[in-house]
Amino acid sequence: MLYVELGERRYPIYIGPAILDQPDLLIRYITGRQVLVISNTTVASLYLERITTACDVLLNKTIILPDGEQYKTLETLSGIFDTLMNLCFNRNYTLIALGGGVIGDITGFAAACYQRGVHYIQIPTTTH
Repeated sequence: MLYVELGERRYPIYIGPAILDQPDLLIRYITGRQVLVISNTTVASLYLERITTACDVLLNKTIILPDGEQYKTLETLSGIFDTLMNLCFNRNYTLIALGGGVIGDITGFAAACYQRGVHYIQIPTTTH
């Protein structure tokens, strides 16, 4: 584990094999009782069950997007915002990006734009 130091704030980065098999690492960074996991069809088929099992004590929902750069659009972002509003999602809850690239980009952007202070966890699934 290493930390990114940002003056008064810091956050951890966990790197290693089988991290998804350690649900306590994820749960300790989730605030509130509601989690929205955003992933794509490729990554979700491989890893989503591990995340939803880890979060089974919470009210968790998922958005599964098609795979590909062409889905990094305002239309996709609008759909994410619609889901957040329909769930009455607020800054005390947590957004999880399960996947890197498009998923990390669009989920991070949604978290930053939806409400200031929305908690955000990025779980990229490849390192090469």
